[in-house]
Order: sequence, then C-alpha cells, then structure tokens
Amino acid sequence: MSAFSFFDQCFVNPYFTNKCFTNSRFMMAFMVIASWGVVGCDSSDPIVTYRVSTKVPDQFQVGQERMLAAMVPSGDQVWFFKVMGPEAAVASIESTFRSFVEDVTLTDGAPDLTELPDGWKMGAKKSMRFASIDVDTPGKQLDISVSQLTRQDDYDAMVAMNVNRWRGQLSLDPSQTKWAEAEPMDVAAADGDSVWVDLVGTGGGGSSMTPPFAGGNAPFAGGAPFAGGAGASSAAPPAMPPTMMAPPADAKPSPPDERLGFDRPDGWRDGRSGGMRLAAFDVGPEDAPAEITVIPAGGDLRGNVARWLGQIREGEVADEVVDQAMADVKEVDVDGRSGQRFQLTGQDADSGTAIDATIVPMDGGMSLFIKMTGPAKTVADQSDSIGQFLESLELKF
Repeated sequence: MSAFSFFDQCFVNPYFTNKCFTNSRFMMAFMVIASWGVVGCDSSDPIVTYRVSTKVPDQFQVGQERMLAAMVPSGDQVWFFKVMGPEAAVASIESTFRSFVEDVTLTDGAPDLTELPDGWKMGAKKSMRFASIDVDTPGKQLDISVSQLTRQDDYDAMVAMNVNRWRGQLSLDPSQTKWAEAEPMDVAAADGDSVWVDLVGTGGGGSSMTPPFAGGNAPFAGGAPFAGGAGASSAAPPAMPPTMMAPPADAKPSPPDERLGFDRPDGWRDGRSGGMRLAAFDVGPEDAPAEITVIPAGGDLRGNVARWLGQIREGEVADEVVDQAMADVKEVDVDGRSGQRFQLTGQDADSGTAIDATIVPMDGGMSLFIKMTGPAKTVADQSDSIGQFLESLELKF
C-alpha cells in the first residue's frame, strides 16, 4: 500500500482510522512514510476543467403569462369575462372559455351562471365582482372573473382603454389601433359589438388577480367598478358603506398616499386620511370648509349618484332628479382614464350642502372616487381648483 493510499484509508476507513490513532508505532511509521512521499513527489495534481451550463433550469424559468378576455355589451352595461395565468394553463381552457362566453345568456340583465362547463365551479365571493369561477388545470387553478362596467358613449374608446391597460399588465406596449388590436366576436346575448382579447407577455405590470391599490390600502381582491349596476342580479355586492371608508373622528391630518402624484392647489390642507382614504384635504375658509377625499370603492353608477343626492336633499329623491344629474355628467380625463364628474346641489343651489364627485374606473375591479363635500358656496368656489387637481393627478399603482 502506498503512503497516500494508506493516508486515504486512515481518514476514510473507520477500521484504519481507529488503528492509526491508537497505535503509536503505526503513527510514527505513517508520519515517516507520509513525509517521504511528500518530499519525494515533485508532481502537482492535474488541473480539472469543468463545463457549467448557463441555462436556467426549467423549474426556475419565468414563463410567459397569457390573458383571455371578452367584453360583452348589453343595455347600459358591458360585461367582462377574464382569465389570466401561465401560458400553458390558459391554453388548456382557451376553446372552452371562448365557447362559454359565446353561448352565455343574460337573465334580468346579468349572466346566467347556473350551468358551467365540466370541471368548472363557482368560486368564493369577492367584493366588487359579480362572480368568480375556479377552473383546475394540470399546472394551476385558474380564476375567471365576471364583472361589469357602465357602458360609455364612446364604446370604441372604452374598449381601447381597457385593452391597453391589460396590455400594460403583461408588459406590452399600448396599441393605437382600433380596440388596441382586440378582435370582434359573436355573442348571441350581446346588443352590440363584443370583443375578444388574447394577449401573451411577461407579466410584471400588475396582476389581474389584485386591484390597483394592492399594498394595504384596499382590502378587495378583484371585481368590477360599479358591480351590481342597472339590471344586475341582486347577488352583486353593494357599495362599500361610508363608515368603513372614513378614519376615526379624532384622527389627525396626515399626508396623502405616496402613490398619488398631483399638483396641490393653493390653500389645500391635509385632512384625515386613513381607512380607505388614499388622501383627504380640507379646502376653503376655516369657518366653512369643504372636505375632499380620494377613495377606492364600488357600487353601481346610478346608485351612487342617487345616494349622494340623498345626502344633500331633504326627503326622497325623485327619479327625474337622478336622471337629470346623470344627463349633466361631465367627461374628464384623469391620468389617461375616462372619468365622470358630477356636480350636485341641494334644492337651493346657493345654500345648504353640495357635492362635486368624480368617478374614475380602474382596472382590477375598483373605481377611484374623488369627492368634495361641503357648503354649497365653498364647493362652487373650489370647482376650478378640483378641476386642476384632476388634470394633474397621476395614479402610480
């Protein structure tokens, strides 16, 4: 046995290890032989070259994300059916999903979901969403969202705005073509041009599973702005109660959420933020201030307008008054999104309380409400200022 073979055995073979370290003669002999072997050997160990692959293993690859979506107009509503997930998982349900949308029926203005394709099941209820459908695939369970938005006068622009926002979620550049490259599809229940969207990208621009206010300010997990709109099923959720949106009465003024960018008009003071409020301001004179709040919320459009009118008018608000308020709406642009601004007064426009409220539909299931409430004169005096605020607003969600 050579010196180095003997050395290997001493440290590898338990039997040799015990003998080497318990027998002093063995140890002396070993040290002499080992020393001779080291001194007498002038050759170095060979250099071993290894080839290491730079390819990321498949299990660690960031796969492509795919989104399938459909917009189905019906009456004054547009119904949205949408699913997003790993490309392979979404591909496995593409044909079934499209057929499901094409054959959907509307009962009392809302999709009839009593019969679903094999393997599909109703998911948990989620605020501001009409319904959720769970679909198991070999790779992942997919979530199909069913939601609605109020149909805008310029339907083509509404389609392009939503599709481009979805493109952003998949890190795709916006498209300037009609419908942002979406395609027409035939849906028997529709009373206008239905739209089919098929997008593939890398993701990273925001998940379809989370609202644009993810990060703690909004506890909602998907859904639709104005969920439960005109003609919708009673299963649709109501607007979030104002008491859940407001901070405690003794809360101190605090700065706006850092994800809101804007130019602050002169004289605007920080108000009571917190709760559901992304920002709050006190404006106007100290002895007759108005309060401005920026809040993500839901509820049907007409229902919100009727509720606001009820806050500033005595008695039951007649349908004609609500109709007139809906007709007087002003279209505004808020950070590239089409918003609707309502300027509401009491029976006497020069006294009492007034409301100036703007609703901005957001992707992911929420809307942003910018609402000023206060003495009629203060609200009127601040009309230009809040208009400038809306123009400057940047939503960094």
